[in-house]
Amino acid sequence: MRIENTEKSTEEYIVKETWGTMTLGQKIEYLWMYYKGWFAGALCLVLVICIGVSMYKGIRTKVLLNAVVIGGNDLKAEWLEESFARYADISEKDGVLQIRTNIPDDGGKMTSTTALTTLMGADAIDVLVCPERVYEDYSGHDGFLDMKELLGEEAGGNGDTILDDGVRLKDENILSKEEMTTYDEIYVAVPVNSQNPETAAKFIEYLLQ
Repeated sequence: MRIENTEKSTEEYIVKETWGTMTLGQKIEYLWMYYKGWFAGALCLVLVICIGVSMYKGIRTKVLLNAVVIGGNDLKAEWLEESFARYADISEKDGVLQIRTNIPDDGGKMTSTTALTTLMGADAIDVLVCPERVYEDYSGHDGFLDMKELLGEEAGGNGDTILDDGVRLKDENILSKEEMTTYDEIYVAVPVNSQNPETAAKFIEYLLQ
């Protein structure tokens, strides 16, 4: 035991005397060699704290709307969130709006179909903005809420076509003007398992302006 303590004291003395003459690389190498256990522990602690904070925020953050725009313009997602928030008078303290634009309009290939079906099954979509093909796929299986019942008096339309379980937006709609999508006919619907139907209805009212 005394021998180990003596060796450690000698090493510490040598390091203390030569520290000022060490290069940056030598200093880093020394610190890593003798203190990597501490570094690893500190890193694990930081990761645990970050995960905990993320989970806490996830629990505390209220999601007011989950909207999916098939084949949407990624660069316009933030604009759409902010524009609708102003229309609906929603502030950050009320909750968050999530606009997903990462499912491509690829003609019904497996990747996009699986992604959309997964989100629908997980109750993670309040409003779906899509081309006619996608709308008809889910409409045929009673996947959407009754639109006239959902919108009430707002279902009068202004050049828009109000369908039994969806809306076909007029040609000069806000999404087309802002180049949010590339397909000509834009359909909007609310899945039957929507978690925020009232906000979804408000979002459709916004699109019907």
